[in-house]
Amino acid sequence: MYNTRDLVVRINWTFRKTTSSDWSDIRNNTAVHSFYWIHEGSGIFHTDQAYPVSQGMLFYMEPGLQMRMESAPEAPLTISMVLFECCSLHHCRSEWQLPQSVQRLDIPFTAHYLGERTIGLEHAFSEITRTWVPGNTESELESSALLLRLIAKLHQQNKPPIMEPAYEAYQRIKSDIEEHYADPLQIGALAKKHAISESYLRKLFMKHLHVSPKDYLTDIRMRHAERYLAYTSYSLRFIANVCGFHDEFHFSKVFHKYKGMAPSAFRKNSKHANQSTS
Repeated sequence: MYNTRDLVVRINWTFRKTTSSDWSDIRNNTAVHSFYWIHEGSGIFHTDQAYPVSQGMLFYMEPGLQMRMESAPEAPLTISMVLFECCSLHHCRSEWQLPQSVQRLDIPFTAHYLGERTIGLEHAFSEITRTWVPGNTESELESSALLLRLIAKLHQQNKPPIMEPAYEAYQRIKSDIEEHYADPLQIGALAKKHAISESYLRKLFMKHLHVSPKDYLTDIRMRHAERYLAYTSYSLRFIANVCGFHDEFHFSKVFHKYKGMAPSAFRKNSKHANQSTS
């Protein structure tokens, strides 16, 4: 199994193909992962069974899967194809682990999208195809980043929807905390803004994240503070301010409780660790 954030991809080929009325083909390169996004038209894809194909459908083919494709004579297919290699590269305790080949992504073989999702996928595949230029390092990196973003979204969409009262409000408040952690946020004010009681909001955070909204805000602030301390020479007063604390003393007190050491000690230890691994 893999963690989505550990995925690394390398695009072998991407192409937008407009077929003819009598078009048929087979999946020639079965050694890599493949996406087929249907922009227009209709047809049939054959694996162990026949799959009717139409606009707004996405096919994901893992390595080794054989497939035969054909267009409907009255509505030739327009397809974006992305062929790519994929591995998982995990970073733990300041060390990179050996890469592990991903045999199959946790994405369904086929899915049919409608409305805004269709528009989003149209844009995503168009951008990947437009950006990718083989042999151009900058464009290959950019197109790989776009592909990783697409894969992350497909993993999120593959999760079953959570049907419970106020879940969307919980998601919006969680995003507010993650994006505006440096602001003087008040959990009660956020709950009121999104029309949810503070007590019920706490229940949702405890259920899905196992921490209260206030503790989640503190955790986000501390994670940012750790990076400022480890990778910059900014003063503690500056770091306190950009991490949402009104003064250096309060920041130091919370940081000590969170990490078990003062910010200055954490910074000193981080510099020693960086020097020993450089």
